[in-house]
Amino acid sequence: MVGYQVARKLLDLSIEFSKPIAFGIIGPGTTRAQAQERIDDYSKRAVEAAVEMVHKMRKLSELGKIEGHCRDMITLRRNTVKRL
Repeated sequence: MVGYQVARKLLDLSIEFSKPIAFGIIGPGTTRAQAQERIDDYSKRAVEAAVEMVHKMRKLSELGKIEGHCRDMITLRRNTVKRL
């Protein structure tokens, strides 16, 4: 439940500010030692995903497509939240 809420809010912020946000949660039952082993790999993948999104967003922006898309996504998100 917490992971879902965090992901939802991060998506909202990403859309609102037109900035990519990457995040990951290691599942329940993971020990501290297991989490420590995964830190480098998981953080590297999160950064790579954010950088890739920046490149894609720049390409879309150059094509003039991202501004309207972000407005559409914000409107869709707000309408969905109102219904809930």
